[in-house]
Amino acid sequence: MKQKSLILLFLLAGAAHANDSMGTVSTSGIKYLKNPHIDMQSEDLYISEHQIRVHYRFKNTSSQDITETVLFPLPIVPAFTDSDFADTKGLVDSFRIYADGKPVRPQTHVRAYFERSNGSLVDVTSDLKKCGLSDQELMHPWTQNKDAEKLNKKIRTCSSPKIKSLLPASESNIVGWTSWSSQIIYSWKQTFKAGSVTEIKHQYTPLVGGSFLPSLKAKDSKAFIDEYCMDENFLKNFKTVEGGSKVYHYLGYVLTTGANWAKPIGKFTLTIDREPNTVISLCWDKSLRKVGPNRFQAVKENFLPKKDLDIIFVYEKP
Repeated sequence: MKQKSLILLFLLAGAAHANDSMGTVSTSGIKYLKNPHIDMQSEDLYISEHQIRVHYRFKNTSSQDITETVLFPLPIVPAFTDSDFADTKGLVDSFRIYADGKPVRPQTHVRAYFERSNGSLVDVTSDLKKCGLSDQELMHPWTQNKDAEKLNKKIRTCSSPKIKSLLPASESNIVGWTSWSSQIIYSWKQTFKAGSVTEIKHQYTPLVGGSFLPSLKAKDSKAFIDEYCMDENFLKNFKTVEGGSKVYHYLGYVLTTGANWAKPIGKFTLTIDREPNTVISLCWDKSLRKVGPNRFQAVKENFLPKKDLDIIFVYEKP
């Protein structure tokens, strides 16, 4: 007999960085609804500005096969963003999943949301579908492959009472733009063989934001410095730099979802690669060591993450 339960693998989560720079959202790994019979033996996380790769090894410690529904929800992305918002289409196009070395072709689901005045989100997927919007149209915030103006008009002229009630009075016509957002969710069934190890890998192009480095000697720079745990070795390179003369990129990765596992992660390995002309900073302990000219690595045993990763890459040359 097969035991059935549910795994949620949260590929992407987190809030967007709000400033006048290139926008992005944080990325993540696995969130698990606790199953005492499945251990995460190891997680290898690789991060660079060009790719994120995660390799998990799960062991089913029971005497029965366990079949799980696996979900990869991407974050909620607004339909209308600045032109320099992180490359959401690049992530979707590059996203790959492998189970025991074989490619996985997941099902694709989409959800659409309106935002209330208090900031809470309302799921309007079924209402927009009843008004004739397709899954492909609802994926537009991610794929950017539809006519945004025509799509906006279809949403504004939707006859659903729920949609009309959520549109401000000034927006309940076909003029202007409607604030809505979209989420893509991938899913598939995975069987974890009794007493065996199952390996799951995924990879994608990360959502990278960027801007000009502010002056780090300014009084209001403390929060920025603290966010990336910039130490004296880092600061001495840029303390005298005038604000706006250096470019930086940043990305976030939500590690704390790993704390939802029934047990700590047996062995966790973090590897970060940087470009040759960059300096990086992030909040981590002394286990993070330089292992190559442009590579840093940390290894943890029985790891229970308590903080998320925010990494800054500062380019020494403009």
